[in-house]
Amino acid sequence: MLLVSHRFPPDSVAGVERITQSLAAELVRRGDTVTVVTRRTLPPPSQPQRILERLPDGTRLVRLVGGEMSLDRPFLHHERLDSQFAHTLVSAEPDVVHFLHLVGLSPRFVEIARALCVPVVLELQDFYFACPVVHLQKRSGELCQGPDGGRECASTCFADGEPATLLRWGLRSAYFRSILGTAQRIVCPSRYVAAFFERFGADPQCVSVLPNGITIDSDARPIAELATPRQRGTFNVAFIGTVVAHKGVHLIIEALRLARLESVALTVIGSVADPRYASSLRSMAAEIEGLTLRFYGEYEPQVLRHLLHDEDCVVTPSLVPEAGPICPREALANGVPVISSRLGALPEIVIDGDNGMTFDHRRPHELAAILRHISEDEALLQRLRQGARATALATFATRTRALRTLYEKAIDAAGGDVGEPSRLVEADVLRHVLLDSGLDGRAPVPA
Repeated sequence: MLLVSHRFPPDSVAGVERITQSLAAELVRRGDTVTVVTRRTLPPPSQPQRILERLPDGTRLVRLVGGEMSLDRPFLHHERLDSQFAHTLVSAEPDVVHFLHLVGLSPRFVEIARALCVPVVLELQDFYFACPVVHLQKRSGELCQGPDGGRECASTCFADGEPATLLRWGLRSAYFRSILGTAQRIVCPSRYVAAFFERFGADPQCVSVLPNGITIDSDARPIAELATPRQRGTFNVAFIGTVVAHKGVHLIIEALRLARLESVALTVIGSVADPRYASSLRSMAAEIEGLTLRFYGEYEPQVLRHLLHDEDCVVTPSLVPEAGPICPREALANGVPVISSRLGALPEIVIDGDNGMTFDHRRPHELAAILRHISEDEALLQRLRQGARATALATFATRTRALRTLYEKAIDAAGGDVGEPSRLVEADVLRHVLLDSGLDGRAPVPA
């Protein structure tokens, strides 16, 4: 098996990186030979170099190290990256290539795999294939419904007044839709993502919904033994995830200001990707009487049970559509209710009044009322804890079994795919036109 991800631990330990790491380990445990291809942009060299590593379990790790990356130039360094990927593909001789993320890599990797007759499983853990800035959020902060054939990109996030802008982003949208069509199987972590990409142009017959898996600890404390806010004298709230503005940690602090609770501890668990944003959170919290704010930083999944053992709820206040987040699932597996915004796939995980509550991300007063209610109503808190513990969740092992079945289906489909040559020709033509438009970082070719 060849797995491709934009980053891999220890360079980064966010969601897709952890999914890739766990999948690789589970496949090896099942007896498969695994190679992982990933990217590290810093430090130099200025051009990507191929660095080979070997993980303790025997997984072969190929890091493409060096060279900058840019969301608005998806083909930056593509010639060198394409060559290094093709070399890896030939030497690994995989039965299947599973692409988990391509940001910072070359989207042509998919074409190369198919040109070499290797079956492709393409996973969509966010909206990068449709949205150049990944999260369906305009630079103004407004939510976006999608590229609209490149028109939305050209008029908002990448508006520059140039006549060729609409063509460039229209071609970007068409190209990524084309390479979606070359994959034998497309994996989505939620029904929300599947529906979005089917509207974008993915073949529904190729799409499978596989919720993300987590590690479930069977040695959890009984609900009855957990303290309540009244017993300990403090309401404990946690956030789990990368600390960046679109994850909405500031919304929790604003809601706590409005809730006016006597004693609250907010623990932020996760890497700080934006130090200036973290500093602004500290300033906000310092002005709220009775609030204690703590940052834990990066964590390993196996210690999360200890970090959450005394938390009353985890708040997931995302300001953008979530594709299939792991963190709320981890909280629920530990018997901690989740309070989430109603964006993206979150309502597929958090059921109002059962294992948590949901709110409108535009209404901090709504979140404040929920937090106040949970802090005061012990019966409600206990009921939500029971619902959280009872939530049916996939593990890494069960998800890997489902993926192995999809790999076999991809192999079967590749053998009888008569439409493959025409789709590869279409992708090839669109890519060449895109390169002429300047999306590889060079000046556009004059018309």
